[in-house]
Parts: sequence; C-alpha cells; structure tokens
Amino acid sequence: MSIAEAAVTSPEGVGVAAARPGHRDTGRAWLVWGAGVACYVAALFHRMSLGVAAQEALDRFATGPAVLALFTALQLGVYLVLQVPAGVLADRWGPRRVLTGGTLAMALGAAVFAASTALPAGIAARVLVGAGDAFMFTNVLRLAAHWFTPRRYGLVVALTGLAGGAGQLVATVPLTSSLHHVGWTGTFLAAAGVTVVLAVVAVALVRDRGVPAVTATRPAEPVRVALRGVVAERGTRHAFWTHFVFMGQFVALTALWGAPWLTSGQGHSAAEAATLLMVCVLAFTLASPVVGRIAAGNPRRSQRVTEILTPVVLLGWLTVVLWPGRLPLAVVAAVLVVLGIGGASALLAFDTARAANPEHRSGTAAGVVNLGGFSCAVLAQLAVGWVLQAAGPSAYRLAFVPVLSLVAVGAVGVFLNRRTTT
Repeated sequence: MSIAEAAVTSPEGVGVAAARPGHRDTGRAWLVWGAGVACYVAALFHRMSLGVAAQEALDRFATGPAVLALFTALQLGVYLVLQVPAGVLADRWGPRRVLTGGTLAMALGAAVFAASTALPAGIAARVLVGAGDAFMFTNVLRLAAHWFTPRRYGLVVALTGLAGGAGQLVATVPLTSSLHHVGWTGTFLAAAGVTVVLAVVAVALVRDRGVPAVTATRPAEPVRVALRGVVAERGTRHAFWTHFVFMGQFVALTALWGAPWLTSGQGHSAAEAATLLMVCVLAFTLASPVVGRIAAGNPRRSQRVTEILTPVVLLGWLTVVLWPGRLPLAVVAAVLVVLGIGGASALLAFDTARAANPEHRSGTAAGVVNLGGFSCAVLAQLAVGWVLQAAGPSAYRLAFVPVLSLVAVGAVGVFLNRRTTT
C-alpha cells in the first residue's frame, strides 16, 4: 500500500481513506490549510516575542539572564514534552479540535503575561503559550498530509514555514514599536485578543477531512506500535537530526538570545538589533518557498541539500564564536542570513519523514521530528543563560560555544543517518 493510499485514523478510532482525489489540491483544501496556518502564524509570534521583549522582561520582572533563559526554556520544554502527544492527538482526534484548544491556550497565556509583574505568573504564562504552541505545527502538517497529494506536500510545508515567518516578522520591529508606544500590557492583551479570533476561525473553517471514500475499517493503532514504527525508519532519524541542526540554532537565536547578543555583545542599539533580527527572519521567510521547491516529492534531493547546508550553518556559528572582538556589520548580516536560511531548511526534515512513514502515522512522525529542533533549542538557551550568569552579561563568544557544540553533534547525526527510506 502506498503512502497516498494509507488509511487515516479517525477520532473514533476507525480508519477511513484519505480524502477522495477530487478533494485534494483544491480551493477548499487551501482554505482549510489557510485557517490552520493562521493559528500557526500566531504561535510563531508568541514563541518569538520574548526574544525582542527580552530587555523589557528583565526590567519588568527584575531578574537576570539565567532566569530569563528559564522563561523560554520552560516554554520550549513544555512544547518539547508535548510534541509526541501532539502528533498522536493529530492522528487520533483530528486537527480541528486540537488546533482550537491550542490556540485558546496561547491566548490565555498571552493575557496572563500581559497582566503579570511577578515571576511565577510570568513563568506560568509562558508555559501556557508553550503548551498551546506545541499543538500547532504538527496539526497543520496533518492537514497538509490529508488535503494535499504527496507531490504538493513539500510545497505546502514550505508555505507553512513562509507563513510562520510572517509571525516572526511581526515579533521583530512591529512588536518593538508596539512595546514602545502602547506598552507591555496593551501589546500582549491585543495579541491575546487576536489569538482568540483565530481560534474562532479554526472552529469555523478547519475540517479534518473531505468526503471520505468507502473502505474497510481498521482498528486504531496502539501509540507504542506507531512510535516504534516511526522511530525504526532511518528516514525519520535523518529528519530528526536535520531538524535538530537547523531549527534548534535558529530558535535559540531568534526566540531569546539574538537581541541581547546584538546589543550587549555587539554594541548595537535596540532598534538596530531588531532590524538585524528581521534580516534573519526575512532570510528564513524568503528561503522557505525555495526549500519547498527543492523538497517537493524528492527526499533524496532534500538529503543532498541538507548535507550541503549543515557545514555552512556550522561555519556560521564558528564565525560567531571565534571572530576576535566585534563582528563587522556586513559579517553580522551575512551570518544572520545563513542562520535564517538554515532555519528554513529545517522544513526539509518533514518531507523526508513523510516519505518514510505511512499517512496514518504522519502526525506522530512530525511530532518525533519536531523533538529534534526544540530539544536542541531548550538545551542551547539554558546553556547560554548559565554561561552568561557565570561569565558576565556580555560574554557571548563563550556563551555561544554550547550552541556550536550542539550543532556539531547534530551534524554527526545527520551524516550517520544519511540513507533515507523512500
């Protein structure tokens, strides 16, 4: 049985066929995906917002860099822990319910964050944001696997990354401007309100499937069996390490330490730092559709591109760590472009995992792959915070050594698992 013919597990535990071919790659498919991806855009905004608001958070909560790292590490830690459950729920309950619940959790977290001034409340708010965020990407990919043919899947994943880049862009210069003119409370309350609206949109427009074709039923696959099958595929393991290398470093930089590095470590103003971070996010956003064209339906080509870009990203981090003194502006911009393109290239992992696994395990496979990048991000963010706390708030060359080390470990994993299952 081909991947395109694999059964989709329904919320009731009964398998039904994927949407009839006439329901795939249609206007309705794009509408359903668009409603889901709007929630993902909100998730990227909430995830990245603390990176730009880092200095304001330090002042508001009267804390140091190690505790600030804990904010984001807990947020991403919750995201990380929930990745496999998110994938399983995508396969079992369907994206409509899971996306709606996750979006509402993010809205609640943003509202609590807007009102909080005490550290425990702020941490609880970011945990809520992380919990809601955890259910976004895997469920959008589940929609893509169901509503689009394998030929279009890589492109749709790339467009999902492109849309997510828009959320990250809003979390750079526009967020900085809003914090300056509207203030902390007004900015995050407005974000909470928009997120509630997107939850309503998900309820109204997202559908787990089109009109199903009639097929024989199949019992729901036990979670342990699905996980074992997904992890056993070399293609899944290659995808895991691909995501570890590319997404982990990008999130560690843009979600927390990018702005402080550019200001305290490189001597740029807050406005300059926000603009430079926007360059990194723009590189991510513009590279996403290119990555989609590369990946669409050709996992072997995706692997070749991964193996070219992995050393390039490693070289970018070597430059940050080994360059003596302040980096020239042109070098900073070039490094940020490379790391942004690397972040976009994490999307290659999902096409590799899709090709290696049947459709009824697509959500679980996406959850396992997503573990890669965000486990790297959590470890990197915590390690950078600890080093800065011990060595001083401007010791970024030393603080970024753990990031470089994690990228190197991931690169080894990529090359050890280079033969994918197709």
